[in-house]
Amino acid sequence: MSAWLTNEEVAELTAADKPCRRRSTQCQRLAEMGIPFLTNFGGRPLVERQAVLKFKEKNGSRSSLPNWEGMGSAA
Repeated sequence: MSAWLTNEEVAELTAADKPCRRRSTQCQRLAEMGIPFLTNFGGRPLVERQAVLKFKEKNGSRSSLPNWEGMGSAA
């Protein structure tokens, strides 16, 4: 498993009602959620998997985050 979230995981993480595909919106939502990220030259937000796990532990909010365990078993 990569240290970075996939495009699909970032889209799901930043989704309101359906996966968010617009990179600028993804960056905005990540910033609003307080999740640290880097932006590559193409504008894609790069999110470390560990940062999301720390965010999840800190906030105790599982409902707004993807089911990482379920995603791991599907791969």
